[in-house]
Amino acid sequence: MTLNHLDVRVFGAVGDGRTPDTIPIQRAIDACSAGGGGQVVLSGGTFLTGTLRLRSHVTLHLSSSAVLLGSSNLEDYQTDERQQYAPAIIGKVLIFAENCAHVSIKGGGTIDGNGACFEKKMGTPRPVLVRFRDCSKVSVQDITLRHGASWTIHAVGCRQVRLNDLTIDSVLNCTNDGLDIDGCEEVFVSRCSISTSDDSIALKATQSGKPCRDITISDCQLRSYCQAIRVGPESLADFERIVVNNCIIKDTGMGGICLQVAHGGAMRNLIFSNIVMDMVSNPISVRLGGWRDGDDNVKPWFLDDSLWTEGQLCDVLFANIRARVPSRYLQGTPKESRTFKENEKTCITITGTATTRPQRIIFNQVEVTCPGGGTAADASRAIPELDRQYPTPFMFGVPPAYGLFARHVDKLVLRDVRFRLDSPDERPPIVCMDVTNVESTQGEPQ
Repeated sequence: MTLNHLDVRVFGAVGDGRTPDTIPIQRAIDACSAGGGGQVVLSGGTFLTGTLRLRSHVTLHLSSSAVLLGSSNLEDYQTDERQQYAPAIIGKVLIFAENCAHVSIKGGGTIDGNGACFEKKMGTPRPVLVRFRDCSKVSVQDITLRHGASWTIHAVGCRQVRLNDLTIDSVLNCTNDGLDIDGCEEVFVSRCSISTSDDSIALKATQSGKPCRDITISDCQLRSYCQAIRVGPESLADFERIVVNNCIIKDTGMGGICLQVAHGGAMRNLIFSNIVMDMVSNPISVRLGGWRDGDDNVKPWFLDDSLWTEGQLCDVLFANIRARVPSRYLQGTPKESRTFKENEKTCITITGTATTRPQRIIFNQVEVTCPGGGTAADASRAIPELDRQYPTPFMFGVPPAYGLFARHVDKLVLRDVRFRLDSPDERPPIVCMDVTNVESTQGEPQ
């Protein structure tokens, strides 16, 4: 069978960046699907469009000379009626596929979300660039995605997803996540360059019964005003078998790697290895606790955390990691992404509660250069429990250690872990409170 190769201009698309091309592009997609599948081709122009719905066995092919430009009018976007998490922000979608198989976007071109045209305010509706819902055999490769109004690529409830060779530049608005992988299985992310104002790569489990597992992230370069890699805190289902390898993280305002369980799910069997971080304000943060709706959160979108004490976070390996924490915050970081000045005194944190305890957390060959500046008062300050506060790397304020602070943890292993100081610090390098079974062969602080 010969697959279709359909040029959108044949269906009436203009590609001048001013004339709406939504209807002719959608006609081409539908015709391609009806004919058994193939490629819908955009080339040699800027194609202004509202929501497009992809179909099974259809590839949206943007040549290197093509730009798919999102409309500046919110009324041109359809609403994903099944979206329950933060729908006011991410209910609208530019490119949408639902219950599809063998669906892809590729070709070397650009998808531009026109994000500066939408109000830059938390809680206001802004379209997601690309969403795949309950799809299988999904592929997005060799595409530039820029200027999103909210999230960039959102895969929810999907299987066998490949996101390769992507360039994401999304910093013009707020909640500009790069990749949001929600309740998906068998996902491969590789060779992506991602710069965002919110999380670069976020793994979520927002629906009960839909775990996020068998995820591989490799050979990526990440930059974020917020967090580079975040797993959780939305944890209505489990996270397991997740590997992040051979990545560079830099210029990150809140955290490099953040693991957070807050709604009773389990997070287990994760490996982070061969990672270099530079100018990352908090290299690693691990948190197992609760998150009561509305506590310390801008918008109380999420449901209650009544099962939070059933949460688990265990069997995590951090290996061969080098990190440098900045001595001051990055100039030019958006005001809404900045945190209080004490964040300059950050360190690695691993925290549970009196009833929820991370278990079997291993650090092997980890070296962090810290800015210093901690005082004796910082070292002796009382650390609040905050069992059910929205988790962030800085939720406890200034930690009592300059290198690593652990509390309510079972089985913590530190092998060849070193902390260096750029300036003097009166805090100790490591503080453990209510930590059982500590194995330490770390190097001497320098």
